[in-house]
Amino acid sequence: MNFYSLSKALWSIFQPVQVLVYLLLLVLILSFFNKNKFSKIVNSITIILFILIIFLPNGTYLLQKLENTYAIPKSFPDKIDGILILGGGINTLLTYQHSQIILNEKIERITESVKLIKQFPDAKVVYSEGVLITSKIDITNIDVVKMFYKQMGVDNKKIIFENKSRNTYENFIFSKKFINNNNSNKWILLTSAYHMKRAMSVAEKLELNFIPYPVDYRLQDHYNWKRFYLVKGRTFLTNLNHFQLAAHEYIGLIIYYLTKKSNKII
Repeated sequence: MNFYSLSKALWSIFQPVQVLVYLLLLVLILSFFNKNKFSKIVNSITIILFILIIFLPNGTYLLQKLENTYAIPKSFPDKIDGILILGGGINTLLTYQHSQIILNEKIERITESVKLIKQFPDAKVVYSEGVLITSKIDITNIDVVKMFYKQMGVDNKKIIFENKSRNTYENFIFSKKFINNNNSNKWILLTSAYHMKRAMSVAEKLELNFIPYPVDYRLQDHYNWKRFYLVKGRTFLTNLNHFQLAAHEYIGLIIYYLTKKSNKII
């Protein structure tokens, strides 16, 4: 099994929500068979994880640490040589089913890229995102992205669409041939703020130089434990969602470092 398949399989099994469900199921099974001693141990672990993941805003704290790793540039060099966009923001299946472009929570990766493409018309532009493989539809996510750019007045002919990558590491591996690896060249890297740390770590490992341009922020810029539960709309589900997203990135940072795909672990 290759790295991509293994990483996806392990994450689908061991993501925080899944682990909590496994533990709750184990508690029910142990209770049914009257394994009281072991059941108490599992119960204790489940309660602790429930408090840490759902009741307390630890996920929000971890997510904000990721989002604050790189700031939005206040200014750019006079000449930008290129822009690398790590794809996302389009729901291809729903777009196909409803015959209109359906967006998702990562759409800022594309909307902000429109602004940068128009701001730096002479820059080389690389859009990196693998093709969605499914027999149910006859369009790809790249097709939908092209439709969106066209509606925004962007000429698709000036964009290089890299459509083989399946994860962050492959985004850079397959895009590298289009990027001038020279310190004097100025390239912008555009991806979600929470994802920028892992992306920049991979880029540095491959000796690629970028100006980070984080987008798709999920949190306010100031974190305050005391005010956390006073925020309108805050729920325990919010805690869980934030922890899930942050855990995915931190686990990715660790795995990429251990497999020598990036140069830093945190």
